[in-house]
Amino acid sequence: MFWKFDLNATSHVDKLLEKEDVTLQELMDEDDLLQECKAQNRKLVDFLCQPSCMEELVRLITQEPPLDMDEKVRFKYPNTACELLTSDVPQINDRLGGDEALLSVLYDFLDHEPPLNPLLASFFSKTIGNLIARKTEQVIAFLRKKEHFIDLVLKHINTSAMMDLLLRLISCVEPSQLRQEVLNVSLLRLA
Repeated sequence: MFWKFDLNATSHVDKLLEKEDVTLQELMDEDDLLQECKAQNRKLVDFLCQPSCMEELVRLITQEPPLDMDEKVRFKYPNTACELLTSDVPQINDRLGGDEALLSVLYDFLDHEPPLNPLLASFFSKTIGNLIARKTEQVIAFLRKKEHFIDLVLKHINTSAMMDLLLRLISCVEPSQLRQEVLNVSLLRLA
C-alpha cells in the first residue's frame, strides 16, 4: 500500500502546456501554477516569457478591469500575474527588466490622475520594487530616461503602495549616490 504513490506524476500545468492552444487564463486557473513557476518548470517559464504572455501579465497588473467582469478576472488574475512577475525566476526578471516596451507599460501606470486603484498600485509597486532589486542597472537606466518618474510617484504619494515604493528607492537602491539622488529629488519636490 505504501508504494501506491506515483512520484513521476506529471503536473496538471504540464498537461495543459502540452495542448497546442493553451491560454494564459487556463494556466492561471490552476492552483499549482505559482508553485510550478517558482520551481522553475522549464516549459511553464518558456511559455510565460513569450512576448504575448508577458504583455498580458503586465496589462493585468496595470489596467483597471471593467466593473462588470467576473470576480476571478477582476481580482484573481491580476494577483496571480503579480505573483508570477515577482516570483524571482531569473528568466522572467530578465525578460521584464530587459524589455523597454514592457517597462513603458509599467511606467505608464503612474500617468493617471489620483487616486490610483490601491490594489493595482500595490501590484505595480511590488513589481517595480522587485525589478529594482533584481535588475537594478537596467531598470534604473530606464527610469533615468523618464525625467518625471519621481514627480509621478510623488503625485500618488497618498497611495500607500507609492510611499512604499519611494521608501524602497531611498533605502534599497545601490549605489548610495543614486539613493541620495532619489532622496534629494524627492525632498525638493515635496518642499
